Amino acid sequence: MSKWIVWTGTDVQWDEQLLKFPNACVYQSSSWGDHRADFGWSVTRLVESSQNSGCAQILTKRVFGTTVAWVPGGPAGDFNKLDKTFNQQILKLTQSRRLYIRINSLEMMSQKSQQQLKSNNWASANNKFSTGMSLNYSLLAPQATRRESLSSNWGRNLRRGETRNTDPYIWSNYTAQEIADVYTQLSEYKDLAPDVDTPSFETISSLINNCREYLLLIRCDDEQGNPLAIRGALRFGAKAWDIFAAVTPQGRKQYSSYPTLWKLFNSCADKKISNYDLSGVDPVKNKGVYDFKHGTGATEINYLGEWDCGTPFFVRPLVGRLIGYRRNL
Repeated sequence: MSKWIVWTGTDVQWDEQLLKFPNACVYQSSSWGDHRADFGWSVTRLVESSQNSGCAQILTKRVFGTTVAWVPGGPAGDFNKLDKTFNQQILKLTQSRRLYIRINSLEMMSQKSQQQLKSNNWASANNKFSTGMSLNYSLLAPQATRRESLSSNWGRNLRRGETRNTDPYIWSNYTAQEIADVYTQLSEYKDLAPDVDTPSFETISSLINNCREYLLLIRCDDEQGNPLAIRGALRFGAKAWDIFAAVTPQGRKQYSSYPTLWKLFNSCADKKISNYDLSGVDPVKNKGVYDFKHGTGATEINYLGEWDCGTPFFVRPLVGRLIGYRRNL
């Protein structure tokens, strides 16, 4: 039987503890918790103390008398420890009678982890928020070697971008409004739905206020100094996750996205990042983005993904169905 207790240390100590696990993720970091707290989520942190074998940052909200618990990017550690004591502790802390929990693990899918979750009465979520697929780009090889691994189309467009643009650079003095302005141009050009297909100003502002320490942002400008493309990642430990990606209509004509992402890859490598997660793909519904990311030579991966459970038994199917209509987790 596992023993989950409330974490009482500091934010810095939490992040240090989290990074001890090989499946640690930036979405379990203290900064990400602060970011989501800006949107009404309460943050609770639990650690498995019997064998120091797991930790989980849990976001909770009360919805129609039921506590909804969301564990983005986690938990970290041994999935065999996600037994009924984990649920009981959340029930106790939230003073709830009804509880729905969903995890979204970014650990590689394995039969072992799936079986561990099933044995503890977890089930694969029906109404998922993502495909559970992503692309991992290894930064271990030298830049020249990685360049040779680009697809012929990606390599050709990178060369076009390098000749038609000024050199992209690390953007340090960014503001939320400047980032949002580039997304606005992208939304208008592609007829995207603001706040659905692109991040809202409030989301961008919260991200840079809470996660600036981990954010690495690259910008490519025209000759007048106006942004053509931006690309950003959140770094945590030796990994990085795609978080911002936008290009203006003029930037599309000049292939600005290619040298901008290439600069980000190389900047991450300079900072000793070994793996870059391109943060989700959908080869069916969003084939253009998939082809762009896959052309870098990244390897397709399948996450363990979204699993859920509920207390009492009827909570899982009922809330699991309703939660499919809410897209703000």
